[in-house]
Amino acid sequence: MVSSGRTWGNAGVPGIYVVLLYDLLVALKLDAPALLVGLGVSRDELLAVDRRVSMSLAQTVAERGVEMVGDRGLGFRYARAMSITLHGPVGLLALSSASAQDALDAACRFLGLRAPFLEIHQARHADRAHLQLRSTRPLGVAHDFIIEAMLVGLAFMIEQLLESLPEGLEIHRRGPAPAWLAALRDDVGVPVRFDQSEDALVFPLSALEARPRLADPQVAAIAREQCEMEFRQWRTEEDGVMAERIRAALQDHAAPLPSLECMANRLAVSARTLKRHLQQVGLSYRQLQDEERYRQACRLLGKAEQSISEVAYHLGYNDVANFSKAFKRWSGLTPKGYREQHSWV
Repeated sequence: MVSSGRTWGNAGVPGIYVVLLYDLLVALKLDAPALLVGLGVSRDELLAVDRRVSMSLAQTVAERGVEMVGDRGLGFRYARAMSITLHGPVGLLALSSASAQDALDAACRFLGLRAPFLEIHQARHADRAHLQLRSTRPLGVAHDFIIEAMLVGLAFMIEQLLESLPEGLEIHRRGPAPAWLAALRDDVGVPVRFDQSEDALVFPLSALEARPRLADPQVAAIAREQCEMEFRQWRTEEDGVMAERIRAALQDHAAPLPSLECMANRLAVSARTLKRHLQQVGLSYRQLQDEERYRQACRLLGKAEQSISEVAYHLGYNDVANFSKAFKRWSGLTPKGYREQHSWV
């Protein structure tokens, strides 16, 4: 089994996906402006290039959409309105890939740039491929809408890649069939089987060898480079956010400062993940600890009533010499020299 790879944290959701839902409500003659009431954003603002919204805002919008559309199958309607080109360079990479398998691999790798709350697992059973879709966070009442939209959207993406749906392709869904399925079955165009053990797109393995009709190695190379740039930008931003979260947590923690393992536990990540985030921005946990120790040391040295040995003990040093050595490494001065230079004694 192959997974889409990583948990995407707070990558955000492209604003254009909210616009698509807004326009779908207009087409259904529903009160589309109510979708954005009180959220501090307008449809026009969401059209801006590279505009993203938080996942909490996206989930609020999705839940409102589900409530407004009711029993008319929002997920299937939303997927039908979605074009592969809407996904930007991720969609372009899929369209221009050398094979359907390459297109699928691209979609899996970069899924988090478009839907950071989902992951795809590729599994093979006998002669059939199973693309299993799973949520990485609670989606509330919007869960079925999002899963349906993604599965039907993947089916339509394959159709756009190959000009026709592979024979034997079907959608598997957990839970019972909804009452509105019969009315939309013809629009979906794909057999949907309910009460299954997975939410998945299932099709013959042979379809993965097919060549997309718009396959172009030069276009694929350019699109991949754009996707990788966006991927690196997100990682830099996310890793930078992690460093600031650690700094804030350290500032809230009295000496002695927590170990890397304790900090990772506090931030609900593994120690390995925490270290990787910091490495991406050229930092180590020890550097952040030293930043905070230096900040606290300067504040304590500003209190003339505290001896240097008391400051050292407060910061977790059992030996004044070790504290003095560390402080000189941080500031270029001994604790005594720092006090004298700042005229605090």
